[in-house]
Amino acid sequence: MADNFADVCLVGVGAVGGILAKELASAGLKVVGFERGPAPRHADYAPRDSIRFIARTDRLDWVRHEPTTTRSRASATAEIRYRTSPLNVLGGALLHWTGQVSRYMPGDFKVYTNEIVNGGAERAGADLTGYDVVDWPIGYDDLEPYYEKFEWEFGVSGRAGVNPFAGPRKRGYPLPPLRRSARMELFAEACGKLGYHAYDSPAGILSEAYKPPAPYDARIPERPACVYCGHCNFYGCHVHAKAATLYTAIPVAVSTGNFDLRTNCKVFRIDTDERGDATGVSYFDPDGAAREQRARVVIVGAFVFETVRLLLLSKTARFPGGLANSSGLVGKYILAHGDVRAYGLFDDFIVNGFIGPGSAAMRVDDFNGDNFDHTGLGFIRGGTIGTSGEGTPVSRMDVVPPDVPRWGRAYKEYYAKYYTRTFDLNIQPETLAHEDNVVDLDPQGKDRWGVPLPRVTFDFHQNEQRLHRFMTQIADKIMRATGASKVWTGEKERPNRWAGGARMGSDPRRSVVNGWCQSHDVSNLFIVGAPVFPTLAGYPPTATIGALSYRTAEYILRQKEWFK
Repeated sequence: MADNFADVCLVGVGAVGGILAKELASAGLKVVGFERGPAPRHADYAPRDSIRFIARTDRLDWVRHEPTTTRSRASATAEIRYRTSPLNVLGGALLHWTGQVSRYMPGDFKVYTNEIVNGGAERAGADLTGYDVVDWPIGYDDLEPYYEKFEWEFGVSGRAGVNPFAGPRKRGYPLPPLRRSARMELFAEACGKLGYHAYDSPAGILSEAYKPPAPYDARIPERPACVYCGHCNFYGCHVHAKAATLYTAIPVAVSTGNFDLRTNCKVFRIDTDERGDATGVSYFDPDGAAREQRARVVIVGAFVFETVRLLLLSKTARFPGGLANSSGLVGKYILAHGDVRAYGLFDDFIVNGFIGPGSAAMRVDDFNGDNFDHTGLGFIRGGTIGTSGEGTPVSRMDVVPPDVPRWGRAYKEYYAKYYTRTFDLNIQPETLAHEDNVVDLDPQGKDRWGVPLPRVTFDFHQNEQRLHRFMTQIADKIMRATGASKVWTGEKERPNRWAGGARMGSDPRRSVVNGWCQSHDVSNLFIVGAPVFPTLAGYPPTATIGALSYRTAEYILRQKEWFK
């Protein structure tokens, strides 16, 4: 059954879909947005439900039907894995994110030029066998005005000019930084002793009540300031102080009357005609019935794994390897942060690390990107090091020294004494594009609709392994400078903050989309968000995702001939 014709069809209504829906519907286009999960109510993401949203996401109905299969290498057997936070809901990852919202540095867009053309890898003595390092087709200056728009429409708290490694900006942040915690002060003091440049990291959490001023979108509702409850990462904000499209852009899109929002609808194919143009999507409605939605433009703004799955499922005689995949790169070169940690215990100091929002953070960029001398280190690039709030008991079970058991009396005694006396340093090391890191369709696993599951094959290779060891040593040094009584380091269980799989580039033979996130193969198909990243810097991708979304919306609105 076919639905009424639309100008634009959006697959996924999260960070990308929320911004695009607002921008395109506000310009008068008829937009239909599909979200495979539900529209959460306030009661669904209140902080009282931490066990359900962190420890047992497999019990959530909209998560257990959408797992991923994972393996570390192609020869291994893939295992079912559920997302650690229920991203597939209206509002997507921004409902549950921590709020780290740094812009990428100018050099982050030119890794190939810096490391290969200019000899950075050679000076470092890095082994890049198996890697495919490329530049972005756009640069920092192309995104700067859209970074600004994202910061001012969503409300970012920060202080400009304090990070010597940041790119130039035409306007500061709309709000002052969040209040500092004890762990932030300890970190800043330790970095000062070592000569590192600690700064208050910008946060997508309101330090004061906020409503966007002119010339930004005044229709976005005013939101209250953060109440420092400590429930940020994995949680929806119960006062709406966190920057999330669920309570910023999406309500504005709906208010235009031009946005048809459809939740609990699973898109399983992008439809094309004999010319190879996208004509809309096929989807399962909430009752499980297959339907079609025709549109002039299709935009995929889904999570990395789902974006790749949808493109591969949409193969035709004209596109036998999957839609938009003439390069053969759909699903290739996926990226993720490693999340290495350093931990500290304090016998004579109460840290109370659970106090404050997750993005009330101090960070250093002295070892991020190309900000330090790599000569002879055996790797290229780097990452950020910092500390922030968020330490509820259910999410702090990992702050346990190696010599303390994970159960029994000794564990309980340790936890009772040290829960308020610990904190950790979070390292976000960059991962380079490697040929073995891919997403494809699982040949056996299927979801409840009978659609193949995405299969993720991912591991950290030689450059990351050497980088992780180096960054761990730096973090260990910083933690010891805090005066901690006991220090240890370790890696988290699995990678985090995914990107890649449909990378952008100027050459259609080596990329999936161009600098406007437009498919090289299908001119009215756009893929927007983290999947198009050619490289993943040491920062979380959120601010760059937001900037790309605004920029792509502006480009689509200029193509007036499409909507006559």
